[in-house]
Amino acid sequence: MKLIVWNAAMRFRDKLEHLKPYQAAILIIPESESPEKWGQTKLQDVNQFLWFGEKVNKGIGIFTLNEHYKIELHPLYNKDFRYIIPLLVTGKRNFILFAVSSQNTKAKFESYIGQIYLALKYYDSLLKEPCVIAGDWNSNKNFDHIKRVGTHTDVVNLLKNKGIISTYHHFYKEEHGDESQPTHYFRKKYARPFHIDYIFTSTDKLHR
Repeated sequence: MKLIVWNAAMRFRDKLEHLKPYQAAILIIPESESPEKWGQTKLQDVNQFLWFGEKVNKGIGIFTLNEHYKIELHPLYNKDFRYIIPLLVTGKRNFILFAVSSQNTKAKFESYIGQIYLALKYYDSLLKEPCVIAGDWNSNKNFDHIKRVGTHTDVVNLLKNKGIISTYHHFYKEEHGDESQPTHYFRKKYARPFHIDYIFTSTDKLHR
C-alpha cells in the first residue's frame, strides 16, 4: 500500500494532479480546503474525502483514490485533539490510521508535539492494533529544548515501546535530529530546511 503525506499550503484542488503519478491509495493533506471548495469535476478521481477543520480554506483532508481501501472516523475520536484524527481503514489490509496536523493551542505547553503526546496517551488502546501515524507534526528532536508536556523524543520513545517507528529513519538509517532530507523549507527559503513531517508505522507493516 502506498500512502502520501503532503502539506499542500492550501488550494489542493489545483494540485492533486501532481500526486496522481505516484498512484497512492491514501493521501493525508494538511492545509487543504473543505469539500465545499471543490467542484464535481475535480473530485471525480477521488473515491473518499474526509475533512476536518475550522476554516474552509485550511484544514486536513484524508483521501482514498481507489476502491481497495475505505476510511471512516474512529468512534473514539476526541475533539480535544482536533487534528490528531484516528480513522478505521479497511480493505486489502485493516489498520488504524492517525492523520496528523499538529497546531498551536491556547496552552503553549500543550501545543504542537505536546498535542500529539497527549493524544497518543489518550488513544493508548488503539496503539496496540496495527497502525500508521502520519502527517505534518511540526516537530523534530532539535526542538526538544522547547518546553512541552511531551517532547519529540518522548513521543518517539513512546511509540517505539509500542513497536511503532518512523519509516524514514528506518529506511534511511538516520537518527532523529540528524535527517539529511528536509520535508519543509521555512517561508519557502532553501537556506532554512527542516524535517517535520513523518509516517510512523507498526513494524510489521514496514515492508508491505
